[in-house]
Amino acid sequence: MSGTRQSGERVPGERVAQAFARMLAAGHLRLGGDPAAAALLAAWAARAWSAADAGDACVAVDDAAARAALADSPMVAAGAAARPLVLDRGALYLYRLWQAECAIARAVRELDTAAPLAAAPARERALAHVFGRLDANDAQQRAVACALARRLTVLSGGPGTGKTTTLARLLVAHAGLAPQARVAFAAPTGKAAARLAQSVAQQLSDLDPTGEIGARLPALGLTVHRLLGTRAAGVAVLDFDLVIVDEASMLDIELAARLLEAIGPGTRLVLAGDRDQLASVEAGAVFADLCASAGDAVVVLGRNYRQQDAPDIAALAAQVRDAALAGSEWPASIALSPALPAAIVREAIAAWRDAFAAVAEAAPPSRVLAAWERHRVLAALRDGPLGVEALNRAIAPHVRRLSGAAPRESWYAGRLVMVTRNEPGLGLFNGDVGVCVAHAGPAGEPRPSTAAAASRLVVAFPGFGGEPRLFPVLQMPACEDAWAMTVHKAQGSEFESVALVPAAPGHPLNTREMVYTGVTRARSRLAIWGARATLEEASRRPVQRHGRLAARLTESAPPGDRTP
Repeated sequence: MSGTRQSGERVPGERVAQAFARMLAAGHLRLGGDPAAAALLAAWAARAWSAADAGDACVAVDDAAARAALADSPMVAAGAAARPLVLDRGALYLYRLWQAECAIARAVRELDTAAPLAAAPARERALAHVFGRLDANDAQQRAVACALARRLTVLSGGPGTGKTTTLARLLVAHAGLAPQARVAFAAPTGKAAARLAQSVAQQLSDLDPTGEIGARLPALGLTVHRLLGTRAAGVAVLDFDLVIVDEASMLDIELAARLLEAIGPGTRLVLAGDRDQLASVEAGAVFADLCASAGDAVVVLGRNYRQQDAPDIAALAAQVRDAALAGSEWPASIALSPALPAAIVREAIAAWRDAFAAVAEAAPPSRVLAAWERHRVLAALRDGPLGVEALNRAIAPHVRRLSGAAPRESWYAGRLVMVTRNEPGLGLFNGDVGVCVAHAGPAGEPRPSTAAAASRLVVAFPGFGGEPRLFPVLQMPACEDAWAMTVHKAQGSEFESVALVPAAPGHPLNTREMVYTGVTRARSRLAIWGARATLEEASRRPVQRHGRLAARLTESAPPGDRTP
């Protein structure tokens, strides 16, 4: 299956691709290109644009005559010349994607080298300190050892395999060998970045009981965009000794290129993620290609430490990932029901019983947030009767009624919202989820009346130090209801209970990665609203992102320009 927009978001139609094609055909003729080849160029230009929009870095040109005609066009480069299209390795690229793919390959080649942080005996002592004993067969130990000995580490593992624990142990070992090291945490989204910092801080409570190491680490996670800031390409490098990027499967090819090019000669980079999850919405499957091709830098965590807590969820995820669902016994604790919107809504309202109680009691924002976060409806699609928009419209009236809100109020206690536009000045980013609450005012002040409480509505978001961050509703950026959200938007999150609504059989989004990602968002309870045949079909349909990054990474010679 070729690349597809995986979030279910609305995407530009063919009109943009056709406009791009017409522009290139006109340029081809204006610059003296063969008039007979203009139509062929336009067709391939439209195809390359559409492929990029669907997530592919390039489109294969299998016909030799077409390759020859494209190579002769003044709109197509066969090398580093800055033209709209590039023909390389029998594939046609948009120039910016070709440039990014080559940049990643060059940067990985430079990064994937030995760079011991200390002599071998000192590194072994650091490992023994954080693990208790040395075990060369322990994947977590191999990952930490790699990060202490090499500049690049690629760490892949599903939920429950101990990625966060591994990162925390790395930080302690690294701090023991380089006490003054400058460290940065980042992720592609603000939500994932905040969760990384919080999770690492929790893990450090056992490894760093005095808090000495934690005090030297950043309290906040950054988005990759914010980490990079306004760095001009090729001018400045990141001023850190160790950069850790979580949820790296969400890195698209252009953002990954910017990140890798910013890593200076003295910086170590750790990319952590799950190679089996959804790839980025934009073009490329960089993390999966790195996992497949980066050799000594790659460590895969396979043991699931949560399997005892939720063995059926772990078993189903493995069956979907390995395309082994057909013929397997269905996990007993996972409900499988027909996809009926009314039933999905009823289950969600029942699952949020504690959340409604917390809202009614005007409980502290932290308690309200925790209650809403216990359950989420995750859908593959955004549109349609089983899409996120329709499900949120169906859920909203129930929340209003049970929260005591007036029918037409846009903001009311109990409204769960997702930010849809980055607002760095506020520290809010696309994908952040918060809940509207009635702010109780300063400590010791009597609880306000209902009318007064309505004037004190704020939106509570998870905080970085445990206490929620509160924003007046008038200060809120663009947002939308979030009781139901797309599987893609849920990456970087986990919930105690998940209601998964897959796409229908035959839909381009009914893929292995979509279902696997949705299943693995659940910690202890999972209900699937769809037919088993739908999941079996999905498990047989992996997303295949077309590109040549994996091939470039395995070359013995530095990547360079290619002739058609």
